[in-house]
Amino acid sequence: MASEQASFLGETGQLVRAVGRAMGVTFKNLMRRPITVRYPTVKRVYPDRFRGILALTYDPQTGEENCIGCRLCEYICPPQVIKVEMLKAEKRNFAKTFTLELYACEFCELCVQVCPTDAIIMMKSFDLATADRRELLLDKDRLHALGLQFDPSWATGNRLRDMQAPPRPAKAAAAPAAEATVPAQSSPDRRAPAAEAAAPAHNSPDRRAPEPGAGAPTAKSE
Repeated sequence: MASEQASFLGETGQLVRAVGRAMGVTFKNLMRRPITVRYPTVKRVYPDRFRGILALTYDPQTGEENCIGCRLCEYICPPQVIKVEMLKAEKRNFAKTFTLELYACEFCELCVQVCPTDAIIMMKSFDLATADRRELLLDKDRLHALGLQFDPSWATGNRLRDMQAPPRPAKAAAAPAAEATVPAQSSPDRRAPAAEAAAPAHNSPDRRAPEPGAGAPTAKSE
């Protein structure tokens, strides 16, 4: 009987201490300014590197679609949610159809990294919540509309490839100064030719700027 009473008192003491700690946290934050953002009336400012929904872009100089229908994004997509059909034109190629199943997207950003023309990017927003999965099956027109509606993220394909490229060798003018500081027994760096040979592929002429006279494709040009 005494052991049961001691056990009851011990459990009661633990309960009182737990309630006291919880109420202490409540009273501590009672007079503080609330940090809750009343979404969607008030929207939080996202950082530049925030990666949200995917969208397609236009060329700001010509107003044409940046997508050339190369299908690299379709090939690299792990869940295979991107489907692209190429439309061949006289000056350049376009995407005849471009569909993205956003409800199954992993947001891995691989499609952004391989895009040679920065046609597909991630936006600084996630405002596509819906109760109907069919609204998350995005076609080309919807993806372009999202690209105009929201602010783009910092990351684009060319920028990400620039960050991942190996460092370039030092300039020839700086070679004498480097030799003066390096001991005589040190051999020249044999990795420099390899680094130069591994220069990123985007040093080739930029294909993102089509000729100003190139117009939008038509069905006849297919």
